[in-house]
Amino acid sequence: MTVSVELRSVVFENIDQVELQSRPHTFTIDRHGVLIRTHYSCISAGTEVAKLTGLQKVAYPLQIGNRAIGRVLAVGDEVTHVSVGDLVFSHIHHQSHSLGSQLVCRIPDELDRAAASMLGMALVALTGLQTAQPQLGDTVVITGAGLVGQFAAQLAALSGVYPILIDLVDHRLEMARSCGIQNTINPTREDARAGVMALTNSKGAEVVLECTGVPAVATSATEYAGRNGMLVFVGSPRGEHQTDITPFLEKVHLWRSGGNLTLCGAHEWKIPIEDNDFTRYSMERNCNLLVRLILEDRLKIEPLVSRVYDPEDVAQAYRDLIQRKGQTLGAIFNWTNYHQ
Repeated sequence: MTVSVELRSVVFENIDQVELQSRPHTFTIDRHGVLIRTHYSCISAGTEVAKLTGLQKVAYPLQIGNRAIGRVLAVGDEVTHVSVGDLVFSHIHHQSHSLGSQLVCRIPDELDRAAASMLGMALVALTGLQTAQPQLGDTVVITGAGLVGQFAAQLAALSGVYPILIDLVDHRLEMARSCGIQNTINPTREDARAGVMALTNSKGAEVVLECTGVPAVATSATEYAGRNGMLVFVGSPRGEHQTDITPFLEKVHLWRSGGNLTLCGAHEWKIPIEDNDFTRYSMERNCNLLVRLILEDRLKIEPLVSRVYDPEDVAQAYRDLIQRKGQTLGAIFNWTNYHQ
């Protein structure tokens, strides 16, 4: 089966060069294929800005984006989990039409709105919690109050865990408090380690979720952990950082206060995409769980939307993420005006 469309795509042409491109395109849908007409796509700020600015080395030109919702336009003969007209989440590019990539998860029609495209960022955060597996009553420090950190803090609280969210930007911490996160710390205004110790009876946190991807933050985040704690890398590390690594290694190796730490990676692709009988977690299961929490109004998403952009304003969207980073959380493209 083939479907021809006028395809519009966000493309990184080179470092600091982004544009919306348009061209006729014919999709070939094989027996397992799912063609999606995109409604909203969420910018993964850390990853995409790093690739646009050259912090993360990539080959240009580059089609970008991997988190969106839309309606199924066509399916292959052997597709049974979704049907034409279904609303779905998938890891697809910032473009008007895409073949479903990796996860294609049906979601309720009530989520046909811009904020729901942030499901992908919540999936990243949930993988971090599932990797750490904190216990009821534990304290979890989250470094970084971008979208992933925001969702990690909310999901921690929903798990019966006490989150402490740390970020340099007051606006982000205010947004977290509006979503129910009580304990926030801005290291530019107070001693973050002292604040964590005051909230944990001087013991430190059982878990630290590093959500910034900034190496300098990752190596210093051990200061928030208690003995036998766990440091989980949720954000993908990028950029060079020169430091004396010995204090960091001592935190892992030595049996002392704040020592004997366990280091874990929590890249979202470490878990299976589809449900199966052999693993507890999957992206599909996690997506369905997050949808349920959103519909029950337990996971707050609407307050985290900063701006919904027309794809024609693509340059402005990334400019805001770079120049107004402190004021921009959820940046989302609205593709509904480009439907055929």
